[in-house]
Amino acid sequence: MNKIENQKCLKDCLYDRIEDEAVCPRPRLFFHSRECLVWFLWLISVLIGSIAVAVSLFVVMHRQYDFYEATHDNFLTFLVDYLPYLWFFVFIAMIGVAIYNLRHTARGYRYSLGTILLSSLVLSFAGGSALQLFGVGYKIDDILGNHMNNYLSQEKIEKNMWQSPTEGRLLGRQSYSTVQPTTTIIFKDTTGRGWTLDVRELNDKEKRILASGQEVKILGKCLDEDRGSFYACGVFPVMMDKDMPMKDRSHEREIFIERLYEYKNRVKTAIYATTTEFDKADKVINERHCEDMKPVLKMP
Repeated sequence: MNKIENQKCLKDCLYDRIEDEAVCPRPRLFFHSRECLVWFLWLISVLIGSIAVAVSLFVVMHRQYDFYEATHDNFLTFLVDYLPYLWFFVFIAMIGVAIYNLRHTARGYRYSLGTILLSSLVLSFAGGSALQLFGVGYKIDDILGNHMNNYLSQEKIEKNMWQSPTEGRLLGRQSYSTVQPTTTIIFKDTTGRGWTLDVRELNDKEKRILASGQEVKILGKCLDEDRGSFYACGVFPVMMDKDMPMKDRSHEREIFIERLYEYKNRVKTAIYATTTEFDKADKVINERHCEDMKPVLKMP
């Protein structure tokens, strides 16, 4: 008798709760659709995480061959300025979202947190590596940089770093040169300002790069900022391009290092010159300005 009364009481309680909470039956399609939505959100979070990995890989692969000696005191400070912190945050956030969504699927409770975390990481890294293989990391960074003023793309960072004439760096392209061989050309930087560039110490390859009209990085010394006078010691092509192979990037860095050591060795030659040669060596050094550039002075 008590058992029947208890069952009746339980049934009444259930009916009362259903009535109080206005619970109504839902079709199976509703739960199936919600399950699909959760899986879709998980897929989107993994995809965004893959994009974050692709952009981060692009930055790391590109910057490992950069001329950090010309812009920073050491490689550590260089990394601090160039690392894509925004994309690191996006990646971590998307991994968290992916874990949350997967745990809320119909069978998500069966998997441990470690298994879900590892699977999300593997999929994001695999997807990011595949996207970067097709240049998606560069493209995403470039598109966001062109359409969002507050987004600091790698191209914007590069311009900010190299457009610093007082520190011996210029970014731009040659705008005018005489037909006859000359030691000076007119150079226009990225801000539109014209500079009189002394190119007497540039080699033939560097002069050809300048004459091509492409955007280049100039390493040298600012002689007179007000008058726009700049002494060029090295010309290097802008390597912010997804199509440039790693081999070419490495080669350009080797050329950069060779140029710095060339000027460094010139100073040593002057220091160890004999008495009869000293006046001649001293005259050559005084006529040039590349030996006392900051990057040269930092070389071992």
